[in-house]
Amino acid sequence: MKTIISIRNVSKKYILHPDGTRGSFKEAIFKSFSKRRQTLHQELQEFWALKNVSFDVQAGEILGVLGHNGSGKSTLLKLLSRITAPSEGEIQINGSVRSLLEVGTGFHQELTGRENVYLSCAIYGLSQEKTSEVFDAILEFSGIGDFIDIPVKFYSSGMGVRLAFAVSTHVKADILLLDEIWAVGDMEFQHKSLKKMRELIESGVTVLMVTHEQAVIDEFCTRTIRLEKGQLTCI
Repeated sequence: MKTIISIRNVSKKYILHPDGTRGSFKEAIFKSFSKRRQTLHQELQEFWALKNVSFDVQAGEILGVLGHNGSGKSTLLKLLSRITAPSEGEIQINGSVRSLLEVGTGFHQELTGRENVYLSCAIYGLSQEKTSEVFDAILEFSGIGDFIDIPVKFYSSGMGVRLAFAVSTHVKADILLLDEIWAVGDMEFQHKSLKKMRELIESGVTVLMVTHEQAVIDEFCTRTIRLEKGQLTCI
């Protein structure tokens, strides 16, 4: 079996302000010269969202990522989708990646649904012609109808996730990253999503999914890993 994702000693550090918010190192330097003139150590605190995580994913695997809130699951998927970079360690990905990590991730709120579909597909590397070929299927799957020509800022969260999921799953990729999408949308959409997942699995796509739905884990996942306080505890 081909290794499609290799994660070696990966850690992700954030800087917490005294109020518990995360900030950049630049902000930390700025605050260190504030009126209070406190040192960085007094002002800031390190928080390791992930610490020394290592594992491989084989092509075609459906990997469930489990753990309590704050365990580092979403951070792991953001590292794999290159939204952020690891503080330590190395990640090797041998294939194209599509992700659905948040409702409407990557959508421009002032653009219409149609414009966002074309923009998202362009970011994924599809030409306008190729996007036009899959547009009707995306629209039909999303079920948002005439709202496709209304700015996304007027969409409900359910409409946003349906369109985002439709785009992510109708553009071919080697790896699909999913973060708790099963908890959003009505029952009809959830059934459609599960059916689409079955089709993707049969096509051989590799999937990493964060979910608390045991039924989803039992049906789809070929393997699971568990994170606790940023560390891998079970693989």
